[in-house]
Amino acid sequence: MKEIEHWNKSNEAFGLQLPDGWFGRPGDNQHRLTYSLERENKLILELDNQLYLIFTKPLMIEKSGNDLVISNFKQLIFDYQGFGDMRSHNKPYGSGVVTLVSYNW
Repeated sequence: MKEIEHWNKSNEAFGLQLPDGWFGRPGDNQHRLTYSLERENKLILELDNQLYLIFTKPLMIEKSGNDLVISNFKQLIFDYQGFGDMRSHNKPYGSGVVTLVSYNW
């Protein structure tokens, strides 16, 4: 988890790519890490006080250029409320790659 904390210090705003593509329009949505918690079998990231990425370990966290890539997880649950309507959404992924896309070019 130190990788996330270190990366976040120089990337306060970033884009989000989920296993099935961008969340929102690329470059338009700017997210912030507002909370993180590492448990024995889970990694929980809270973005913007309302988007939750819940990863089941094991997983791999690595930098790719300026981006932070999370992969090799057993499962991901993406739980969030809509920004305009506050409706609840919950999307499971069996595997894949999540990229926190740096806006520091």
